[in-house]
Amino acid sequence: MSVELFHSACPHDCPSTCALIVERLDAQTIGKLRGDPENTYTAGVICAKVARYAERVHHPDRLTQPLRRTGPKGSGQFAPISWDDALDEVAQRFQAAAAKLGPETVWPYFYAGTMGLLQRDGIQRLRHVMKYSRQHSSICTTLVDAGWLAGTGAYRGPDPREMAEADLVVCWGTNAVATQVNVMTHVARARKGRGAKLVVVDPYRNGTAEAADIHIALRPGTDGALACAMMHVLFAEGFADRDYMARYADCPDALEAHLASRTPAWAAEITGVPEREIIDFARLYGATERSYIRVGYGFARSRNGSASVHAVTCLPTVTGAGRHPGGGAFYANRAIYGWDKLQATLLNYTRYDKIVEAMGGHGEFVERPEDLRPALDRAAASGKPALVNVIIRQDREYGGGIYV
Repeated sequence: MSVELFHSACPHDCPSTCALIVERLDAQTIGKLRGDPENTYTAGVICAKVARYAERVHHPDRLTQPLRRTGPKGSGQFAPISWDDALDEVAQRFQAAAAKLGPETVWPYFYAGTMGLLQRDGIQRLRHVMKYSRQHSSICTTLVDAGWLAGTGAYRGPDPREMAEADLVVCWGTNAVATQVNVMTHVARARKGRGAKLVVVDPYRNGTAEAADIHIALRPGTDGALACAMMHVLFAEGFADRDYMARYADCPDALEAHLASRTPAWAAEITGVPEREIIDFARLYGATERSYIRVGYGFARSRNGSASVHAVTCLPTVTGAGRHPGGGAFYANRAIYGWDKLQATLLNYTRYDKIVEAMGGHGEFVERPEDLRPALDRAAASGKPALVNVIIRQDREYGGGIYV
């Protein structure tokens, strides 16, 4: 059997976005998957889940058609039905719930999985045109996003490959051994090439903590107190880079004043981490110019996660770690790519106004500012659920939907 090799990318919503080499056995069958060694971040390494992708895709028990439950819940009794019947049944259930309790009783909750931009965001059309309950983003990452943006202003940071150039790597709120194996690849390079230390901050002793030189096992949700106490030490013991803060920080004097009472003893009571351990960690971090913090999604699992992330993002600003290769803090790099979102938005929006029409509603697509008001008037006069898709390029790109 001849095997062809193709380059691809992992479809999962994971910040690694691994480059793949995929075996194609025939037009319908894939074989082994492996990381592309020529991609300098993937570096030939992928997670166990994606390495077994062919096993999942071609497994005989994979669900490939709709099934209707025919027995009690938990009985495992299902019968195949057509796609049309399945869609009709779901729509009827939605309609019945909305008729009984109002449209807000339906809450389309989603995030990303392997859907990609168009399929993921497309559900918003259904939500708005039917006036279902709304939500801001996702419970998965929103808290981390808010804290990161409060501290840095943009989804960018040092190149994650610079972990290999660090002398100290701090995995804070992420179990990289299991969920971001590429982080561990670059940590291993830093350890081998520079004798770097790995510190893991996490409430439980996961696989990454097992591999670490130091594990800071704090109480869940107390990360902000730990970060504040560390900065207290950094200011008090001369590790603060005041020139760097004068150039790049908003209010370093106010921050120092705020932290005056946030001592390691204060944080020890909150976090459960011994005072001496907090001081030693702060000194290690402050004395290491090339200190790289990898911020993870664990912060999103506590109600004060945003404040905690904000505090952690302040650490490299206080020390000026960003001056050095292998220094700084990193969460996501989505803001550094200059891809044309307008084109993706055009694909998305031109599809969904037509779908609204197919559902018996009123759909329009608007590209010029002067056409917007008439379109809204026509939508309001139609007496139907209506969607006016708006794509206007003036001094900046704008895409949006107005629901009437």
